[in-house]
Amino acid sequence: MPLQSSGQISLDDLHVEAGGTSGTQCSMNDTDIRGLVSAAANSQMTFSSFYGASSGPSTWTSTMTVGSQTIVKSLQAGFNSGLGMGSLSDDTIDFLTGTPEVMTIVWTDTGNVIFEIRGTFSATAFTSFSTQESGGTLYTFTTASRSGFSTGTYSDNSSTYSRWNWTGNSTNVFGLSGTRTIKVNP
Repeated sequence: MPLQSSGQISLDDLHVEAGGTSGTQCSMNDTDIRGLVSAAANSQMTFSSFYGASSGPSTWTSTMTVGSQTIVKSLQAGFNSGLGMGSLSDDTIDFLTGTPEVMTIVWTDTGNVIFEIRGTFSATAFTSFSTQESGGTLYTFTTASRSGFSTGTYSDNSSTYSRWNWTGNSTNVFGLSGTRTIKVNP
């Protein structure tokens, strides 16, 4: 959990946020403490520079309002910003650098689950994403289990994108309407 954004911060607070044990010996120059603010060894730091610092990225969560449509004889369900299909309560994955806007999260009746983000990222930019209807089945897709990964450029607007693809998904993991919680884990 990130450190507070105002008020007094102790060296022990920094140590615990960096993964240390409360009450044990540490210094501002410890690698893990400096890592909270990306400071170089022996650099000058103030406690206030640690406001809001976190030891790691947090899970991105969004609510998807599911849309569906048939495109060239293929049913798609989920979210596709380019087609105006469905919506997300938050479409920017905060723990990724740049402007990581989610472009597409869809299931197709050809058995694909496709996840696209605007920008160029590695195949392992995140560990997994999951979807769940309130009280329903949780479906999790890991980057290790993907059946395809690619980067490219959309022809209509020259935006770069990164795409993760999982094949063999005959079950529609999003349904045709309603809402789903989407989580992307760092």
